[in-house]
Amino acid sequence: MGDWLQAHKDLPLDQQLKLLENEPGFKKLAADRQAALRERLKKFNSLPPEKRDQALQRMEFLAKLTPLQRQQLRSANEQLKGLPPERQVAVHTALRHLRQMPPADRQQVIQSDRFRSTFSDQEQKLISQLAEISPADGTAQNPQPK
Repeated sequence: MGDWLQAHKDLPLDQQLKLLENEPGFKKLAADRQAALRERLKKFNSLPPEKRDQALQRMEFLAKLTPLQRQQLRSANEQLKGLPPERQVAVHTALRHLRQMPPADRQQVIQSDRFRSTFSDQEQKLISQLAEISPADGTAQNPQPK
C-alpha cells in the first residue's frame, strides 16, 4: 500500500479511488476489506501534508522490516500501550532522539546513569528494543511506533 500511495499521493481522492478499484487484486478482496481500504484512503487524504508524509515514511520503514522485526515491533507497541500516557510520551521522546544517533552513541546513552534513573527497567528494555529495530538495508530509522 505504501508504494501505491507514494505513486498516487498527489492525485485527487476521486481519481485515487478509481485507480484503487482498477487494481487487479482489489476486486478479488472481500467486500469488507475493499470498504476498509477505501476508508483508509479517505482517512489518509484527510491528513495534513506533514502527517501524510510521516505515514508514508512509516509504511516504507515497516515494509523493509523482516517478519521477525515486525513481530518485535508489534509486541513492543503492545507493551508501550500498557504504560501511563505520560510515560508513553517520555518513551517516544527518548526513542526519537536515540534513533537519530549512531549505534555507538545510542548504546552510550542507554548505559548512562541518567537514562537508567529516568526510565524503569521495563521502559529501558522497551526503548532498547525499539531503538534497535532497523530495516535490513540500513535506511534511516525515524518512524515512531503507533
